Amino acid sequence: MADKKFFGAAQNLRIKLSEMINAGRPPLEIVLELAKSVGELSGEETFYRTTREQILAVYGFALKEKFILDDELAEVKARLEKISAAYESPDFDEEEHVRIGYALESHKKEIERIERLKND
Repeated sequence: MADKKFFGAAQNLRIKLSEMINAGRPPLEIVLELAKSVGELSGEETFYRTTREQILAVYGFALKEKFILDDELAEVKARLEKISAAYESPDFDEEEHVRIGYALESHKKEIERIERLKND
């Protein structure tokens, strides 16, 4: 007899998949959601992140799919906002501010790069 916990998780995944398809969600969004669910079900916490990085490299950077570039841009901007807040905080010493400053500049350059890719 099948594990009831697994059956319930599989049923929820089937429902989620059907809802996403019926809602017309982009295929890559569906794949990412499935990767997230598979990672959770299998206990492989890195599965989603690895899948997302592969999709970003191929479909985002190489094929310039808007959905994945928009998703990556939103993530980088969210990190930049947190890093900017940390940079303004007096809780860090001078050396830490220098390192945080490097992260700020790196994120700003990454945002510019992603925006260029989106506009190519």
